Amino acid sequence: MARAKPRRSPMPEVILANLPFLLAGLAVTLELTGLAIAGGTLLGLAIAIVRYLDLPVMSPIAAIYVGFIRGTPLLVVLLMTYFALPALLGYTTTAFAAALLGFILFSGAYLAEDIRAGLASVRRELIEAALATGLTKAKVLRLVILPQGLRRAMPSLFNQYVRLLKFTSVASVIGVDELTGGALLVNARVFQPVTIILSVAATYFVLCSGLSLVGRLLFANLEVRT
Repeated sequence: MARAKPRRSPMPEVILANLPFLLAGLAVTLELTGLAIAGGTLLGLAIAIVRYLDLPVMSPIAAIYVGFIRGTPLLVVLLMTYFALPALLGYTTTAFAAALLGFILFSGAYLAEDIRAGLASVRRELIEAALATGLTKAKVLRLVILPQGLRRAMPSLFNQYVRLLKFTSVASVIGVDELTGGALLVNARVFQPVTIILSVAATYFVLCSGLSLVGRLLFANLEVRT
């Protein structure tokens, strides 16, 4: 008599049975993404201003950093922040902290170029007119160049944010139990790759679509006001 094949759980049951674990991974992904966006944007803004103003010494250093990071794979950057930097500088870290540092360094280099392009797109006539009113160069940068430059760079910035959200999946390589890493652990236990992978893909699609929508709405709103 033929042996009965083991019964596989339907797709909804597999997801529901492991939902708390998957939601915990999703929370890590959102936390990692949010902190990396904030840190990467601040770093990118600082580097963009330094390069836009062409400050002595600092501008060449910033250019070297941007070129190095943009020419290095993300996975290598994460391995550097998790293994190389702690060994060289003599400090201990966690997988999450190392991943966060890696994403900030990585995204900061790309965001810096997008912001710098936005700053450079501000018309020279507007800058000269602002200087003619008696404003200092620092105030012109703060009140004229930065607001307009950041607005113009916003579509590119949100494209980078969406890429960063997807890139957080690489953190699973160094042991961060984010959404992808958690899903892989679930799949190792229940071995239903189609169900797990499709669910993760759908989750990333919803998150990325939502983030892109926020960017478009924000840009449209600022475009009307300025």
